[in-house]
Amino acid sequence: MKDRFDLEDDISKMLNTSEEIDDIIYRFGDCPDQPSEDQMLNMLIGVKELFETRYKRMWDTFEGLVKDGTIQNRNKDKQCT
Repeated sequence: MKDRFDLEDDISKMLNTSEEIDDIIYRFGDCPDQPSEDQMLNMLIGVKELFETRYKRMWDTFEGLVKDGTIQNRNKDKQCT
């Protein structure tokens, strides 16, 4: 069973995307061995896929915590008046 610390860990992993973009910036800007256009696109596609996967994992953890009552939905029982 997951808890709020798992969610915090999943949220923290989202910052990996920033580090990966820094690596791509280095490769494109400062690295003596310049990447081809295809290599750049492949790196960007990879980062995009990893970001989407991390986001899905984070959202799945969040939904699981709501479902098992670890995180409460305060608006669940409110009705519009």
